[in-house]
Amino acid sequence: MNVIIAYLETMFSAYPQTPRLLEAKLELRAMMEDAYTGFIGQGHSENEAVGQVIRDFGNLEELAPVLGITTDIGASVSPSAPSSNTQDQATHPAAPRNTPITLDEAKGYAQAQKAIRFRVSAAIAFFVLSPIAIITLPVASETNMITGLSPSTATFVGILILLALVAIGVITLVTTSRETEPYRRVREHAFAPNHEVAAWAQSLAKEHENGRIRALQIAISLWILSPTPVIAAALLIEESPEKSFWVILAVAALLCFVAAGLAVLLPAAWAHTVAETLSRGTEYARTSDLEEAEHSITGVIASFYWPLLTAIFLAWGFIGHAWHIAWVIWPIGAVLFGAIAAGTGAIDGYRKSRR
Repeated sequence: MNVIIAYLETMFSAYPQTPRLLEAKLELRAMMEDAYTGFIGQGHSENEAVGQVIRDFGNLEELAPVLGITTDIGASVSPSAPSSNTQDQATHPAAPRNTPITLDEAKGYAQAQKAIRFRVSAAIAFFVLSPIAIITLPVASETNMITGLSPSTATFVGILILLALVAIGVITLVTTSRETEPYRRVREHAFAPNHEVAAWAQSLAKEHENGRIRALQIAISLWILSPTPVIAAALLIEESPEKSFWVILAVAALLCFVAAGLAVLLPAAWAHTVAETLSRGTEYARTSDLEEAEHSITGVIASFYWPLLTAIFLAWGFIGHAWHIAWVIWPIGAVLFGAIAAGTGAIDGYRKSRR
């Protein structure tokens, strides 16, 4: 309900506080509160109720004839003000862009992000795990590790499982995006910074920082250890018709390690992400960020990491005549780079916080 009140204040902030407009604001507030109570009574969640109220009452120019303030707001509209008839506003009404974000709006956004954090991490984990069936089942069939299943059938089943997991992940993300739709302008940084909100957001991030650091440590450990099954399968298992299956199974285990690391880290990082979003408004200097990214620790490492990895792959393949196993360089290298990027990103974040 606080989000609706903050939204209402923002709607009228562009107009003079005349007695007639103040009366209209009180009347509109009563209408919005009644509608909100009705949606809650129908079983809608708080976020759904807020979003529906904003969709129904979010355009002051459309409501002006009902409230009897057409003349009052018509005389105050700036010539440069964006038209209220655009398709985007009709579909996704939101608080006026570039206006300062309120503390109540920020708290509502933070609560929404906290509510969806586990579903978002689960969706991403599904995406990471989705290829496992398609890479293991055909090999298992060809090496007779699974009997009664032809390679073509195994491939078909693997594709079905992959598509099912991707579909579950996409549906989950779509559901969560609907819940955060009332805060669309916050996600898009379409607001002016507010020092009070920024201070509150940093306090929120600091409150949850210990949990985020612990989750980051666990995730990085999992990502560093993830190539272990592949290395063990490639080097320790003797040559046999079944070796290819065990190597592929080890790659599946690698993906499980990566998914587990993401499942641990992402839910614990919600407060940090919210703080970063709320601290950046329409005046956020993206050009400055791009220049900083080019000179960040991760950027410097990436400039030589991938060429070096390519050189190792080619040398191992040509000199060692090991093309059949040299491909493991890429999944191992990708996971290690992810761990390096996470670690250096944490260092960069710490350096920025100390400025």
